[in-house]
Amino acid sequence: MRLSTMVAAFLLMASSATAEVGVREVDCWVSSNLLQSVDCYRITVPLDRNDPSSGSADLAVAVFRASTPNPAPDPVIYLEGGPGGPAFESGYPDHLDYSSYWWDDSSSMRRTRDFIVFDQRGIGLSAPSLDCAELHRFDETLPNLLHYDDNLIGPELAALGACYQRLRSEGVPLEQFDTRNSADDVADIVRALGYDSVNLYGVSYGTRLALEVMRRHPDLVRSAVLDGVYPATADPELTFAEAVAGAFNNLFEDCAADRACAAMAPDAREAFEAMIADLNQSPRELELYDLDYFDKGTYVRFDGNMVTASMFEYLYDADWLPYIPLMVGTASKGDLDALTYFYWPKSWADAGMAEGSYANVECREAQTLDAGAYAREASKFGIYGDLVEKWSLVPICEVWPVARKPLELDGPVVSDIPTLLLSGRYDPVTPASYAEEAAQTLSSHRHLVFRSGGHAATFSFDCAMKLAASFFEQPDPVAVRAPRCGGFTDPADFTLRF
Repeated sequence: MRLSTMVAAFLLMASSATAEVGVREVDCWVSSNLLQSVDCYRITVPLDRNDPSSGSADLAVAVFRASTPNPAPDPVIYLEGGPGGPAFESGYPDHLDYSSYWWDDSSSMRRTRDFIVFDQRGIGLSAPSLDCAELHRFDETLPNLLHYDDNLIGPELAALGACYQRLRSEGVPLEQFDTRNSADDVADIVRALGYDSVNLYGVSYGTRLALEVMRRHPDLVRSAVLDGVYPATADPELTFAEAVAGAFNNLFEDCAADRACAAMAPDAREAFEAMIADLNQSPRELELYDLDYFDKGTYVRFDGNMVTASMFEYLYDADWLPYIPLMVGTASKGDLDALTYFYWPKSWADAGMAEGSYANVECREAQTLDAGAYAREASKFGIYGDLVEKWSLVPICEVWPVARKPLELDGPVVSDIPTLLLSGRYDPVTPASYAEEAAQTLSSHRHLVFRSGGHAATFSFDCAMKLAASFFEQPDPVAVRAPRCGGFTDPADFTLRF
C-alpha cells in the first residue's frame, strides 16, 4: 500500500478531471518516533478540473500508519473545520505543531487503519495560500488589551479587502477554492495514495465537506462520522442568533435543574440577560478577574456584547462552559468583575486560520447575504441577537466579492452510506437541529447528542472518539450503542468556585 520513497511522481486521471494528479513522497513535517510510522506527501490536483491550463493546488498530506502490521484496506481521512482551519499547526501567531495531538487523538482509529490528515486547498502548508498577511500585520499593531469600543471592524475589513485584491492580482482563481473542489481533492488524495475506499471523519465545516464527498463520490466512501454537523442546506445567516440563544438557554436550564448550580446562580438566565442588557446600555470599566494572566488593577471598558462574546467562546469547549453560571452568579451578587474571567479578546487575524479561505468559501456558498434579513432574524432573540448582529457575512463579502455559487443549490445530500452524526447540547454554531436536518436524507444513520457537549464531541470526550473508532470497525447505525459516559448522559458538571 505504501508508496516507495524513490517515487518522484505518480500520475493518474481523476474520475471527473481533465488534468493530471501527481503525488511525491517528501521529508515529513510530522514528528514521530521508533514506535510511530508516518509518511508525508505533496499531492498536486488541478485548480480547475475543467481547465488543464488553470494550474495546480499543492496539498500537504500525511498518512499516520496503523499500529497493526495488517491494516484494513480502507483508511480514515480527517476533514478539518473552519473553513480555513490548518491541520498540522495552529497558524498565525503561534505556529504550534499538532503532531502529538494527532498521534494521541487518532490512536483508537489507528489500531486497525491508516489515518490520513491533509491541509485543504488554500490552507496551512498547502499552496497557493489564502492566508492573509495583511490581517496579520494589522494584528501586530494592536495593544495587548482591547476595549469594547476599540475600532477593529473597519481596519480588519480594509486588510481583508487588501488581501482579496492581492490574491486577484496574483492570478489566484478564487472561484476554485470551495467545498465542491475540496471534495474532489479528497477523492484524488485517496486514489493517488492507492486506496479503493475510505472512511470520512469530519468536524464542524469538515462535516459539510464530508457530505459533499458523499454526494460527489459515493462509491469511494465506506462510512462517515460527522461531528458538529453543518449541512449544505443550513443557512447560518438566518439561524445563527437562534443557535446561540438555544445553547445559552440549554446551559441555564441545566443549571436551574442542578441544586448546587441553582443556589450559586439563582435565576441565571434572567440575571444574565438583565446584566447584559444593562451593560450594553451603560458600559462599565471592570477589573480583569483572572490574576493568573493579568496583574491586579488591570481595567478594561466592557459592554454586554463583549461579555456575551467571551462566554460564546466558552460554549465551544466542554471544559470551559461549566464556568459560565459561576461568572453569572458571582456578578449578580454584586461582583461584576467576575464577568471578565478568562477575558482575552483578539482580532480576527489572531484566530489561527487562513482568513481568506474562510471568507472565500463562506461568501461563495452563502445562501443569504441580506443585511436587512439578518438584522430582522437577530432582533427576535434579544441580547443574543444584539451579539450576532455584528457577525454577519455581508460586510465581509462586500470586500471579498467572489462569484457566488451557493452549495444549497445542489440540494440536500441524499445517501445510503452508513453515517454516525454527533452533536453537543451546548453547541452555539452547529446545533443538533442541523444534524437532524442533514439526517432527513441519510437513509442509514444514527444521531447522538452529548448532554454536556459543546462544539465537536470527539475533541472533548474520549468516549466520543472511541465511539467513532468503533463505528468505523462496524459501520452499522442500528448496532450503535449510546456511550455510557458522563459527557453523553449527564449535563455539565458546573464549576462552583473560582
